[in-house]
Amino acid sequence: MKEKERILGSIFCSFAIVMYGLLFYYCLGLTGENSGPLSEEFIYFKKDSVLFNFIMLGAAFSVLYFLAKLSVFFEEKKRRNILLAVVSVWAVLFAVYWITTSKTFPQGDPGLILYYARDICKGDFTQFQEGGYLAVYPHQLGMVTLLLPFVKLFGANDYLAFQYFTALMLPFIFVSGTKILRYISNDNARVEFLYIFFMTTCFPLYAYTPFVYGDLCSLEMGMLAVWALLSCLERFKVYKLIALGATIGVAVQLRMNMIILVISLVIVLLIKAVCDSAGRWRAAAMGIAVIVGVVLFQGIIDLAYYNVKDKEADTFPISTFIVMGLNDDYGRPGWDNCYSYELFFENGMDTELTKQQAMNDFKSYLTLYKNNPTYMAEFFARKMNAQWNAPMYQCIVMNNYVTGEQGRLTHSIYTRGRAGRVIEKYMKIYQLVLYSSILCLLFVKRKKGEAIEKYTLLIAAFGGFLFSLMWEAKTRYVFPYLIMQLPYMAMGVHEIIIIIKKNIGGKGKQYQ
Repeated sequence: MKEKERILGSIFCSFAIVMYGLLFYYCLGLTGENSGPLSEEFIYFKKDSVLFNFIMLGAAFSVLYFLAKLSVFFEEKKRRNILLAVVSVWAVLFAVYWITTSKTFPQGDPGLILYYARDICKGDFTQFQEGGYLAVYPHQLGMVTLLLPFVKLFGANDYLAFQYFTALMLPFIFVSGTKILRYISNDNARVEFLYIFFMTTCFPLYAYTPFVYGDLCSLEMGMLAVWALLSCLERFKVYKLIALGATIGVAVQLRMNMIILVISLVIVLLIKAVCDSAGRWRAAAMGIAVIVGVVLFQGIIDLAYYNVKDKEADTFPISTFIVMGLNDDYGRPGWDNCYSYELFFENGMDTELTKQQAMNDFKSYLTLYKNNPTYMAEFFARKMNAQWNAPMYQCIVMNNYVTGEQGRLTHSIYTRGRAGRVIEKYMKIYQLVLYSSILCLLFVKRKKGEAIEKYTLLIAAFGGFLFSLMWEAKTRYVFPYLIMQLPYMAMGVHEIIIIIKKNIGGKGKQYQ
């Protein structure tokens, strides 16, 4: 590894330490939760006992310390592959159970894209006209396109079929995440065992399968893209190059927020090109593949709907979502207050006029922050915590349209009964372990230095953190970054176990 690359990796670790230090600090003292009515998505904060959370964190690491001993049985890769297959099947089965027993139907944007996919199948293209949903939100066309075959094949059961499809796709996340981890952890069996445990017990992963939207599908494609990137860097092959471009291109079309992962890939490849002259052409080829993949699939979508789009129809400007992310209406920092929608239509659905007004409003917010720096810090702290310090990641409230009698376990979770409270407490401890372990890992890696590609997913999570501070706030938007962080969570716990072993028995090396 080149010295410049090591230094840049250490610099990234330093920035990330600040992020995870803040997250861990706030996570110790408060918890964001959806404690209001099930139909209300706003996050409320509950103050926690810092001492109690430290005790719970210590207990969690004690359990993980002994759990990690079981990994001795999985030193052979064959056994790990069998374990991965077993938990992948379990994930599908539990997701199918959850879908079947939750009895939910999509609402809000997920419901709208399903309805409009049905309209397209009927030959109704009204929503492509000026002011129509698909005209002002063209980024939804990727998901609409994915839903079309389900509408055509399954009719009234289209949404249920897509939910089951989402459940069947979960193994892609498990497998790609494991493959990524094997590279960034140097094929450490104990780290892999811990990762599989964290993936398997991540409740929001299953609870989001009924959500007819692009969050899980785009995440699956994004994880596959990172696997392709790492595999291609290890051993360059044309088919891997094609896989890289195709998967990241599809990921962006299914969820436009995946552009942050694209930026992460590009940053990694730029650093590789600058620091490694021998592999410069390979990094360049991979960078081209990423860009071509994104542009190509965007072009395919544009071409597919070219004849039905109103060429004169304007879209919501991105700047309106940034300005909306600065509002503090009703004490909901950055939450959706219909600013984009109202401003756009007040300006006669003219994108340029809307941009100008949004820029004026943006300047007003900057003046407010300049004159009230204390308020600015307090505002962004609340906004950060509403998104990054809510352990359930809105996985229940975003699926709150219940259409039938739920199963006993599911109903208990939805109504915050005994099972629901247990899961919420578990996810709180889970989040404490997540932030503290990655923070520890960053301190270790900052001194050791690592190849920059090993930070790919963490760079994406860091970018997502910065993005969440300026964009419209919603806890659900952070969920994909939760999954991206899990490989580093497992590596961080492994480092902490080494420290524990050294302190209690002086035999930490056997865990390395």
